[in-house]
Amino acid sequence: MKPRRAFTLIELLVVIAIIAIIAIIAIIAIIAIIAIIAILAAMLLPALASAKKRAAKTVCLNNQAQLTLGIMMYVDENGGTLPGIASLHAGYNSADWIYWRTNTQTRPALQKSPIVAQTANAAALFRCPLDLSDAFRIAQCTLPDGPYLYSYSLTGYGVGSYTALSTNLTQNLGMSSVPTGPFKQSAIRNPTLKIMLAEEVTTSNLTENPTLANAISDGRWMPAQDELTARHNGQANVAFADGHAAAVPWQASDDYANSLPSY
Repeated sequence: MKPRRAFTLIELLVVIAIIAIIAIIAIIAIIAIIAIIAILAAMLLPALASAKKRAAKTVCLNNQAQLTLGIMMYVDENGGTLPGIASLHAGYNSADWIYWRTNTQTRPALQKSPIVAQTANAAALFRCPLDLSDAFRIAQCTLPDGPYLYSYSLTGYGVGSYTALSTNLTQNLGMSSVPTGPFKQSAIRNPTLKIMLAEEVTTSNLTENPTLANAISDGRWMPAQDELTARHNGQANVAFADGHAAAVPWQASDDYANSLPSY
């Protein structure tokens, strides 16, 4: 009988070395693939986050455009008169543009607000998708009407003392109506330049609230006293009196030419 030929020690070592080299190469390849995936993810995540913010900004602008359309319809149905100011201090009025108070046992719910009465998802229209926290406004709320849980407010100079103008107003300078007197849309000069709906500060985050201003507290935006948010890359979304919505620098609230109807 012929003797069997067995592997020599050197041959076994060579085979083991080859297998080890293949395994090392496979491990290196897997690590490289994982590294590439991690690098791509690191590159894509900021882009995805940016895209998400842009999408939210678009939704926010669309919200304001729809709300402005509702205001225009209200004006047409009410003899050219703009809806109520919805101010915390003026108290509830059925003409208020938004029914925001949380004590709905004695006040109508948000869905009954006159400019969105026919809208199925009214709550979503009043809030920017990037307005994610209520903590700041809840912490500042001390009155029984509750915190204002929405993102937008209607420009209102009102009557009486207006600190920013350093004068005592004897008539409503607009843009919203107050209980002591209505305000007509026809009184707005240059409506394409006049901010009607504002996106106010809602958090203490310095990125959104550079001056650490107070949070939005009711449905009235007082120019030069209530700050616009800076959540959209240093800008706030607003809607103008002609019906279009756009982003403006958050400092735009300081210039009366941007909001005073008679200017």
